[in-house]
Amino acid sequence: MTQPPPDPFAHPQTPGPAVPGPAVPGPAGPSFPPAAAPSPYPGTGGYAGPLQTGVGPWGPLAGWGTRVGAMLIDILVQLIGMVPYIIGIALFVIGAPGSGADVSGSGSDYLPPDTGNAGLMILGGLLVGVGLLLMLGIQIWNRAFKQGRTGQSIGKKSMGIRLVDEHSGQPIGAGMAFVRDLAHTLDGFAYIGYLWPLWDSKRQTFADMILGTVVVEVDHR
Repeated sequence: MTQPPPDPFAHPQTPGPAVPGPAVPGPAGPSFPPAAAPSPYPGTGGYAGPLQTGVGPWGPLAGWGTRVGAMLIDILVQLIGMVPYIIGIALFVIGAPGSGADVSGSGSDYLPPDTGNAGLMILGGLLVGVGLLLMLGIQIWNRAFKQGRTGQSIGKKSMGIRLVDEHSGQPIGAGMAFVRDLAHTLDGFAYIGYLWPLWDSKRQTFADMILGTVVVEVDHR
């Protein structure tokens, strides 16, 4: 049986709604790890932007010579306590009793012993104690409280530098500043830790590495 020829004047048939078929999975695309959050110090595990020696996110890093100068000033300030200490030593020696030996060359084998001056010895001992306490007090006030709260000891302020946390850029507080001074004990072994900033990209001593601190120049603008 033959099909009738199509009618050229007939209206085209309207296609019906598409029947959804089973989804065909496409080829899997490459997977990428999530982007890491930017670090304030890229390039060295910390410093942002392209690494530039001597530059950090909180300003230019303080030079080794500048830091040494600040430390020497702090030591000189601490030595104020040496004044009563030295005077006390001198008074104690003057007031100490003699041995009673003949040192005049008069031929006598023995001289009455010198009982000394107990008052001078007591005063000397007190001044020695005052001097030691004064040196310790200046050290704690200057290096822990003042530096911890403002970032600057007297020496650092004189040299235009500042101690800050390497992540926040803020002063580290009195407690952490005191611990940092204790950690400088490690720097004192053969002075290697104190020399480390000469070649370190962040110019850190061992104490700075342990506490996560950097020393930067102060912006005077």
